Amino acid sequence: MPAQMSTPLRIFIQLNHGYGARNHHAPWRQDALPAGDGFHTPTHNPMAGPDVFIEQSEYGEENILSRLFRYGIRSLTGFDFMQAWRNRGGILSADVVWTLTEAQALAVLLLYRLTPLTVHPPLIAQSVWLMDRWPHEPLWRRLFMRSLLSRVDLLTFVSAENMKYARTLFPGQRMEWVGFPPAFEETPPERSTCPIVGQPLRVLSLGTDPQRDWISLLDSVAHLPRELPCNAAVGTIRRITGTAATGRTVAPHAGSTFHEHVDILVLSLTENLHPDDMAVVEDAARYGVPVIATDTESLRHYFDDHCVLYVPPDDPAALARAITALASDVERCRAMLEHIRARIRTFPASYAHTLRHVAFSRELMGQQGPIRATFAANKSRTAQELKITIGIATSGRPTVLRETIAELRAQSHPPQHIIICAPTPQDVAGLEGAPDLTLIMQAPRGLAHQRNVILDLVTETDIIMFFDDDFLPDRDYLAQCAMAFATAPDIVVTTGRVLADGAKGPGLTVEAARAMLADPRINNTAALPALQPAWNGYGCNMAYRLSTIRQAGLRFDERLPLYAWYEDIDFSRQMGRLGRIVRVNGAKGVHLGSKLGRTPGRRLGYSQVANPLYLSRKGTFPLDHALRSIGRNIAMNAVRSLWSEPYIDRRGRIVGNWLALRDAVRGRISPENILTL
Repeated sequence: MPAQMSTPLRIFIQLNHGYGARNHHAPWRQDALPAGDGFHTPTHNPMAGPDVFIEQSEYGEENILSRLFRYGIRSLTGFDFMQAWRNRGGILSADVVWTLTEAQALAVLLLYRLTPLTVHPPLIAQSVWLMDRWPHEPLWRRLFMRSLLSRVDLLTFVSAENMKYARTLFPGQRMEWVGFPPAFEETPPERSTCPIVGQPLRVLSLGTDPQRDWISLLDSVAHLPRELPCNAAVGTIRRITGTAATGRTVAPHAGSTFHEHVDILVLSLTENLHPDDMAVVEDAARYGVPVIATDTESLRHYFDDHCVLYVPPDDPAALARAITALASDVERCRAMLEHIRARIRTFPASYAHTLRHVAFSRELMGQQGPIRATFAANKSRTAQELKITIGIATSGRPTVLRETIAELRAQSHPPQHIIICAPTPQDVAGLEGAPDLTLIMQAPRGLAHQRNVILDLVTETDIIMFFDDDFLPDRDYLAQCAMAFATAPDIVVTTGRVLADGAKGPGLTVEAARAMLADPRINNTAALPALQPAWNGYGCNMAYRLSTIRQAGLRFDERLPLYAWYEDIDFSRQMGRLGRIVRVNGAKGVHLGSKLGRTPGRRLGYSQVANPLYLSRKGTFPLDHALRSIGRNIAMNAVRSLWSEPYIDRRGRIVGNWLALRDAVRGRISPENILTL
């Protein structure tokens, strides 16, 4: 665990309306951690003391109008934004914010969006329900929530299945599985209320969430043997309709008294990804009630077949057979209870869940603490005051480079300086140094190395902007980026809107690019939002807050040689841990995609496999992203090699792909291997 901070770590927990320190938890003390709702507060908490200070959201009295307004916003967005807005003072003044479910996280993230000039504390959001609900949400709401969640610093999960699905939806987000916090601080006396043969069987199912399959439970009564008298009860506040089976619906019993009147507890569930009612299962096991549950996979991460009797979903007959089996086999019930109790005893102490979040918080603060101070210092800067230095790493394109420099000198927000790094003087032929232009001729050739040379030379600037030598920007490109950095101090990376990308085709001429920039039908992004979340900066046009680079000590990875395939993703994702990455739609340009100076096909094909695998091991490129990228490029090269484009060496690329795959199988793959091909 990281060393304790010199000042208390101030954590704010955002809860739903109706929950707060005054009515939901014991009185707060500075040396206490939160209890209930996933974060527990044992009196013997080893984190107690002045090093952690935790505050919860509160809620006030509402009149009819304010309540209707809050409900209206909640109905529209799907979460209670007004609760976050009313607690904005505590949220924005904290060091780190925790939320217990996605509903609170989305509300906090919307608050962040609506306060762009404020320094936002890192957000650790626990995910519980959203992955199950995601396919059923309307498209507009999914897009809205995806946009908000792209800003979250860390998603935590109690369900491994939940996290697995979340990775497919949000592949760029950092995620951690934290496990389900145990329900009790102290283990109550273990007793046994196993079914008594010859007595009417008492079956109960409890719950209030919509993932309950009450129909299958009540219909299972009709499938029980006639000689097995059974009273099946449902404890829920939800209305149950659509069943012909006889059964009775009751209100949930208070406290733990229901265990004294139940022989078997049933969790009859619909398909879902989260571990339903872990606390109910633990409670039943501790008090000696065997459990039958619908097999939705999520509970299996905690309890196997020796602990819980699983039945298929939506199968009343199978549920009836399971009830019958336990009713007639007391020894099996006792064995299940022994296994589940043994399993529960292996769970970490309840406060471990909280301590992991404290550790995550310290980690995020360790990454962002110096940056937050810089944000605060820069908050009063205007866009016009921001100094921008442009860096261009070039090779073999002197004619195109001169055109790019001409466009940069015509910007409405002129750059403070332009630095060109080239391997040889021939690469910058026709250009001469000037007060606003520095030419550096330095070997070896390589995009990552050349950009690092530029970083070493940059001084007294706010924004370092990297352009490819064949990217022609719109006249207001720099002004739009400066505005973004000035108005949102948590932005650390921007990338522009590429109106046309010649890299995906035969390439574009300078004349064609200028015609596109002058055509209002093409050069018009007014209908787009000013800023959109981006996963990385696109290497042909990306800008970084230099103070963040300096304080984090970041460099472009020179293990990615020559063309340095995906070096932009690697660097951007490291910066993205420290702030936001956005696309500035008003910062427009055309990427010519010149074919001069490109890496030969065989070497590039090798990099298409080696570099993603290397970055995956490094931790800046998720493995699923890497595998998809490799598969997509190999498939494209293989198909196109049969009818290869004249401007791309497809056959050389596919050879490089297969050489990299061979080295990967042999355990010899490395990005630097292209230097020997």
